[in-house]
Formats: sequence, C-alpha cells, structure tokens
Amino acid sequence: MARTTDVRPALAWDDARLVLALLRAPSLVIAARRLGIDKSTLSRRLEACERALGAKLFLRTREGIRPTAVTERLRPRVERVEAEMLAMASAAVAGGEEISGTVRIATTEGMATRLVSGGLLELRKRHPALTLEILGGNRPVDLTRGEADLAVRVTPTKESGLKVRVLGKFPIALFAAPSYLQARGIPRNAAQLEGHDVLLPSGELAVLPEARWLGSRPGVDVVFSSSSLPALVEASVQGFGLVPVTRAWGESVAGLEHLFTLENIAARPTWLVMRPDVAERAAVRLVADRIIDAFQAFAKGR
Repeated sequence: MARTTDVRPALAWDDARLVLALLRAPSLVIAARRLGIDKSTLSRRLEACERALGAKLFLRTREGIRPTAVTERLRPRVERVEAEMLAMASAAVAGGEEISGTVRIATTEGMATRLVSGGLLELRKRHPALTLEILGGNRPVDLTRGEADLAVRVTPTKESGLKVRVLGKFPIALFAAPSYLQARGIPRNAAQLEGHDVLLPSGELAVLPEARWLGSRPGVDVVFSSSSLPALVEASVQGFGLVPVTRAWGESVAGLEHLFTLENIAARPTWLVMRPDVAERAAVRLVADRIIDAFQAFAKGR
C-alpha cells in the first residue's frame, strides 16, 4: 500500500497578509485596523487559518499577541509572498517602467509617522533604486515650486492646477492613558471635562478647532502644549492628560484609551496632492498608490 503524506495547504495571499499584520502589530485591534477589518473578523480568520494549517500561530498574553515557533518559521515565507505580490502590483502601476530616484513627500509630523507605520517603506524591498524622503512639518510646502513631489495635507489646497484626491475623513476624539483615567476618572462627555488635565495643540496647530474647543472648556487645566502632535500623544501615553487626535490615530496607539468622539467638530479630511507632470513619473505613481492604500486602511479602522 502506498504511504500517504500529510500535506498542509499553502497559505493564500489573504492569510499571508493576516499573519504579517499580526507579526507587525502589538495587538489584535491594531492588526485588524491595518487590515481594514474589525477585531472579531480577524479572530475568526486567524482561527480558520490555524485550523487549515493544523497549528497554533499566535498566543494571546496580557502584553499583547506573541507568535509561536511555527509562525517564526513561517515568517520568511510569508515575507517572500508579500514581496512577490508587491512586485506584481508595482509592475501593474509602473507599466514596466523603472522605479528609481527620490520621491519627496511633504506632510505633517504626525502623518509622517502614520505613513511609515502604514507600510510605505515596504516599497524599498522590491525597488532598491527608490529613495523615499518625508518632509514632516506644519508649514505647507509649495508643490508648484518643486519643494516636494507630492503632499498629504489636512488643510485645503490653494494652488491651482494640482491633482487632488481625498484620502479620507477622520473624526476627532479625546484619548488618555489608563493610568491617568484610574487616578482621575473617565470623562465620557464634554460636561465631565471640568477638573481634568489637557494637552493642547499650539503654535501653527492652535487654529485647529479641537484646540480652540478643548482650551475653552470651563475648569480644564492645560498642563502641556506643543506644535508637535506626536509629542502630545507621547505625553498622554505617559499619563499627563487628555489629548485630542483623530480617532484612527488614537486607537492605533497601544497606550491610549478612547474616551469620546468630538461630534461637534467635523471629521478632518485629508488630501493627496500632486502636480500633474510629476504624477507621470512611475516612482511617484507607485508611492501615491501605496499612500492611498494606507489611508483606506486607516479610514476603515476609524
């Protein structure tokens, strides 16, 4: 009688993406957001994948998720699958053109961090001749003068003749660290903010509606202000007070808890802006498409 061999099914691309997202995220919630699905859907898909492979892939601990030895052995394989899929996408976008040179992206300091966490640098795996430069700051650059190749903006574009695409609209919410909330209580609406410490956007960011609104709440104590949103977020993670940021950003930070969305403040639109002639470069088109994909994932996780 011929011997039978136990052959495990190969990972499909969607399963490989799931494994990679879990390997690169500190928690199921953040991995789900990056995949554009909810936590329960991710859990079901992970369980189905584990059943198909006949092996446990991740352990749930108090500190987050931890890959098993099986998953560590799978890591190089799923990374190769990802590289091949990126190559296929790149070829489709570029139409066979060489992807090389520097692409400069102008955006805010906070958005710069989100682009990196959203996988922008993964493009380098298949295109080593591509150099990415992010110009992070609150001052809008002049694309018409060639200060950058494209921009991700949270303010309307005033220059004429530019290609503009809405990447998404992101609600603003208040967040705080669990340590702060345990010591000071959990405000769930504007009326409960009195007596709380707040971290306020300042400088160029003082014009933001959430900065004006939060600073005008009766009885709040502004303990720290900054023109750097990442600095404000870090201060909140360390337990110094409440911080207003987009809900998508705040929920991606492991050390913050969502309190309530500021329904009186309109969801913040974000735009991708390019000069039409610059958009003809294959490298710029590829980077633009990766940014669009990243923000679609952010929007689904809001």
